[in-house]
Amino acid sequence: MSSLPRAEEDEISLKRSQLREEIAKLKEERIKLINKFDSLRSRRAELIEKVKQLRTQIDTVRGEFKVKLDQLNKLKERKDSLFKEIQEMRKQLDEARKSTAQQQPGLRPDVLRRRIKELEWRVETSSLPLEEEKKIIQKIAELEKKLAEVKKTVKVKERGNVSRAEYLAKKVELSSIKEEVSKVVAELDEKKKILTSLKEERDKLSKEIDNINKEMDELSKSIDQIKQQLNEKYNELSSYDDKTRRIAEQSRQESMQRIGENEKEILEKKRKDVEEKLKQKKRLTFEELYILYGDVDRNNGKNNSNLH
Repeated sequence: MSSLPRAEEDEISLKRSQLREEIAKLKEERIKLINKFDSLRSRRAELIEKVKQLRTQIDTVRGEFKVKLDQLNKLKERKDSLFKEIQEMRKQLDEARKSTAQQQPGLRPDVLRRRIKELEWRVETSSLPLEEEKKIIQKIAELEKKLAEVKKTVKVKERGNVSRAEYLAKKVELSSIKEEVSKVVAELDEKKKILTSLKEERDKLSKEIDNINKEMDELSKSIDQIKQQLNEKYNELSSYDDKTRRIAEQSRQESMQRIGENEKEILEKKRKDVEEKLKQKKRLTFEELYILYGDVDRNNGKNNSNLH
């Protein structure tokens, strides 16, 4: 049996070498992709933690915003209530001013009382004509009517004085509430800006996380593809290894066969020499007898090791 051509052996060796190089490159590329994948995973974990912190901050600011909004609503309710009270007080003050303006000069309650007493004393102590007494009694009635009107005017005026003090206090309170409303509105505007900024940052990071997830998916696919290519290369290399082993085994068997044929040729030459010696009736040695008969008897299943 002849050996495979040397060119084929060289081709197999070259192919195995090329496969090993390709496998090394694929492994190197796979390691790079895995390192990039791990780096992206770390970055994603970092971003997820930041998003969690931002969500906590957003919830906190929203809570603060709600508190301020409730405070603003209460201030507005108080402001509206004060405005109505102030309007009512202003109405009462206007009425008091009108009553004071309508009051005749010199018609004070004490003056009217004194005049009434004087007239009553005159009626009681003086002997007056009937006609004059009637006039005085009529005058007393007129004065009592004026006194009642003056008393009413005084009460309105007094009430106006009290209402004015309350009115001014309410005006001060209203002014203070308006300032507080402006302050709370400004704080709410600031909270809105903070919320907007936090939401924008959260959305930006969330978008980056989405992009990283897509990139990681692509990397995962590439890693799987390289793994598949490596398996194919390993299988191909294994087939060439098997082929190399078969070639080596075939070469070994051919070498052993060549060695066996050489030994047979040598043995046949020795046998012819022994046969020639036997024809000459010369004495044979044990080895010569073995050469002459041993191989034949061995083929017949006999043991000639005791021949002399």
